[in-house]
Amino acid sequence: MTKGTRLPLTRVSSGSQRADLLELFFDLAFVAGLTMTSAKMAAEQSWTGIGQSLLALSTLWAVWVTTTLITDTYSPRKRPIPYLVLGAMFGLMLMSAALPAAFGDHGLIFGGTWAAINLGRGLALIRSLRGRQEQERSVRALVWNVGSGALWVVGGLVADPGWRLVVWLAALATDYIAFGFRFPIPGRPPLPQYQVAPEHLAERYQQIYILTLGELILVSVLSLSHQPFTAARIGAFATAFLTAVVLWWSYARGAGATLRAAIESSPHRGRLVQTNPYAHWLMVAGVVATAAGLERVIAEPGQPPGGPMTALILGGAGLFLCGRVVLEHEVYQRVPLSHLIGVLAAIALAPSAAHLPGLAVSVAAGLVLLGVAVAELLRARRHPTEAPAIA
Repeated sequence: MTKGTRLPLTRVSSGSQRADLLELFFDLAFVAGLTMTSAKMAAEQSWTGIGQSLLALSTLWAVWVTTTLITDTYSPRKRPIPYLVLGAMFGLMLMSAALPAAFGDHGLIFGGTWAAINLGRGLALIRSLRGRQEQERSVRALVWNVGSGALWVVGGLVADPGWRLVVWLAALATDYIAFGFRFPIPGRPPLPQYQVAPEHLAERYQQIYILTLGELILVSVLSLSHQPFTAARIGAFATAFLTAVVLWWSYARGAGATLRAAIESSPHRGRLVQTNPYAHWLMVAGVVATAAGLERVIAEPGQPPGGPMTALILGGAGLFLCGRVVLEHEVYQRVPLSHLIGVLAAIALAPSAAHLPGLAVSVAAGLVLLGVAVAELLRARRHPTEAPAIA
């Protein structure tokens, strides 16, 4: 190699594209964020708390998605990518620590850290990709990140929690729109579709979903361990376990299992890269909401959960099913009727469920998910070799 020649940062197409251990290490920071989000939902038990928690979760999810796309495009073993991943990991941990008071005294830390992650990553990539074609994407991303970053910082400076929520919603929408449309710039042609490593990208989404289920298991264990054991609490604990099993089975035996094959199919690759974050966000948010609701149910199984907790328990099931609908459509080009019926059933149960004991509400949500899983199983037996649709 001649002096001054720089090795390319992009992944090589030959060889294994499995996730690197550094990426799994990074995931631990996201799990910490899930724990803080779930705890905030369960502790506040209010509509405002739920809204704030969902925005915080969506922001943490954006950190994970953008970092995963970086490690999917560029090798995590080539500088400066490992430093960018570790920097994002520290930022994610700091945001998670600030999350409980993100709409209070720690607003600037939460919003400013996300802005710093985006701007620092963009500047580092622009410098590392100097003279290469890939630099244009980083430049465009930086332009958008400057705009959204200003909103995140301004929102952190706004004292009123309601107005902070409004400003941050605008900032989050800017981030999601920019990513979804591949950082458009007026007067410039659209950027090409993201070039991805299907094996790696599919594995990363599968890994983070399973880790999210770990949050549901952890919350259930901790909630029961802090309470005297009673028949009702053990029943609620068993319901949480069975719910986790169904949530795992629905994904692992459904579209999640064929995600790699779907991404590899030419008509799916570009679209799945765009829709995967949103489909998995719905499922992740559904699991986190379910965990928060079940935490309260295990603690007080005989108490009516009230409106916000009912929304977490039944709404968590509904969000998960909505995410499965999106993923099922993208992978198999169909909208499963069973999932839509499950969403409608969760909505129909909500008005009366708020007055029932929490254990009964959690059992009802679990039965909705179980019914959908049984319908999936019956369909799988009729179509045992179903493969992703190829246009």
